[in-house]
Amino acid sequence: MTKIIHSTPAETKYSFSARKGNVYLVGCGLGEVELLTLKAYRIIKDAQVVLYDNLISKEILDLIPPETRKIYVGKPKNSHSISQERINTLIADYADQGFSVARLKSGDPYIFGRGAEEALYLLEKGYRVDVIAGISSCVSGSACAGIPPTARGYAASFSVVSAHLKEGKVNTDWFPLLQLSNHTTVVLMGLSLARQIKSAALSLGINRNLPVAIVSNASRPEQKSIITTLAGLDKAAKCVEGPAVIVFGEVVNFYGKLPQYQSQLLEVK
Repeated sequence: MTKIIHSTPAETKYSFSARKGNVYLVGCGLGEVELLTLKAYRIIKDAQVVLYDNLISKEILDLIPPETRKIYVGKPKNSHSISQERINTLIADYADQGFSVARLKSGDPYIFGRGAEEALYLLEKGYRVDVIAGISSCVSGSACAGIPPTARGYAASFSVVSAHLKEGKVNTDWFPLLQLSNHTTVVLMGLSLARQIKSAALSLGINRNLPVAIVSNASRPEQKSIITTLAGLDKAAKCVEGPAVIVFGEVVNFYGKLPQYQSQLLEVK
């Protein structure tokens, strides 16, 4: 028997206070202002309090009006300046005062952005929360370099993985994906682990000539692309700075054939 399930608005599951300000978890995409959604743009301009991290581009931060209260809550690698719990309470504290609060997140809030954690925390405490989707680098990072995640005859599917797990542990579960044919694997937060990724992949017998692309700062003026192979991954990773996506698969061979946003190209063998 088929059961029809109707969507249930958050308003029917939680009790909200009219005195509390609204909270917006805003996906800011890749960093290029023109790639923001219209809704994200409007909220950035209208919010009374904005919390942002180190991955939000200067161009997007420049959209915030001078009178808006801006709070940096960045957590750069190996130097977490503020805990996630503190970020949650900061958002709640300002919303309690009746302010509209925008939490700016790179990419999409729900793709390795801890957006679900923040949304649940706030909803359970009675705040109204709106989540604004953003363009994620897992889909469009490689596209900025003219590399499509899927293409007929090259990849009928693609996977998105994080190289890091909770508490800084290295994620190794995804390495068998590199053995799949007609498939693309996109790795986020893997730049600093390039040597470990290379070693683990080679130990599994994965072709050392598997095409690999590293695209850093996608859509931004400092975007840089490196086209290499699995064998050259660790050397290539030393030539760029994050944030970056690492793309494994035959789709990398599209590089140079399709439109791209690009300022520099390095080729590392």
